[in-house]
Amino acid sequence: MLQPDELKSTLKDYMGTIRLSGYESRMAYKFKEDLSRYADRVKIDKIGNVIGTIEGTDPEAPNVMVFAHMDVIGFVISRIEPDGFLRIERVGGISEKIVQGIAVMVGSENGQYFPGMIGAKAYHIQSPEDKAKVDPFSSLFVDIGAKSEKQVNELGIYVGCPVTFAPHYVEMLDSRVAGAYIDDAAGLTNLVQIASIISDQRPRCTVHLVGTVMEEFNARGAMMAARSVKTDMAICLLGPGAGDTPDQRGVNNVVLGGGPAVTMFNFHGKGTLNGNIAHQGMYQLLKKTAQELDIPLQRSAARGALTDTAYLQLENDGIPCLDMGMPDRYSHSPMETCDLRDLEQVGLLVAGFLASVDRNFNLNRY
Repeated sequence: MLQPDELKSTLKDYMGTIRLSGYESRMAYKFKEDLSRYADRVKIDKIGNVIGTIEGTDPEAPNVMVFAHMDVIGFVISRIEPDGFLRIERVGGISEKIVQGIAVMVGSENGQYFPGMIGAKAYHIQSPEDKAKVDPFSSLFVDIGAKSEKQVNELGIYVGCPVTFAPHYVEMLDSRVAGAYIDDAAGLTNLVQIASIISDQRPRCTVHLVGTVMEEFNARGAMMAARSVKTDMAICLLGPGAGDTPDQRGVNNVVLGGGPAVTMFNFHGKGTLNGNIAHQGMYQLLKKTAQELDIPLQRSAARGALTDTAYLQLENDGIPCLDMGMPDRYSHSPMETCDLRDLEQVGLLVAGFLASVDRNFNLNRY
């Protein structure tokens, strides 16, 4: 079983692996290698999902897919200016308010990455109106130090190439860390942790541990993985945002350091009428397992976001789904924050849940 120091180093490694949605290959091959130490077999499917399978001891028990997304938010280059500046379009949910002046990595068509930054107008030359407004993405640009479009092209950088936040990792007080792309490096770390536990103590159910693609783009990667493995039920490892900061108090009861959190209800409601309501049988078993392991279990219900389960639950004749994971702060920013104690407990709880799944588990909603 992975120890706390191993969990931390794995999380740091995954946070620093460039993997914009649609460009996940670096993460995919790294994750496949890590899963291969524990799984009976690991493959990368046609769309790019990494699927590691650990066979259960009872062929009559339902198959369970536990997954986390490999991809991250970022940008693609939409135009290259004659003087070498790069215009960008966002990939996934990114607020204009948090990007000016940040460091980025710009990818080329041959797979190399180059450092750059999103330009920010110097404070001293801003008008009072400038200081009070947020610049739209259409006005933002990336500076890699190039002097011309020709110089940019000579690096193999063209329209459509990926841009991500620069890797960053900071250890804070106590057991907390911050940096870019904890979402969903944490879930991937938990998958390796779970694999290390259940490979030694095999559950009755067969388990498919999956790193999915394009969650931040279209939330459909897990659907394709489920078609591959024909799973009976699924857990998405993606925790809710914590409501314990000054700007979020009153939003929910989730706190950093309070243990794993299960999402009882989520609903996008912003153009995409979809979400997931927790499968009660799975939730009750998770709650019972948490009590037996003396692991605190937090609960969240929120509008405005969804995960892959929104679409995965509609596959085949219906797939029971549960969203749960490690809470975080400042999601979809260059400095997300988490508590490593929560991270460890998520893996222990899910491994315990899997050990409790048997052939008598009721897959129906009621």
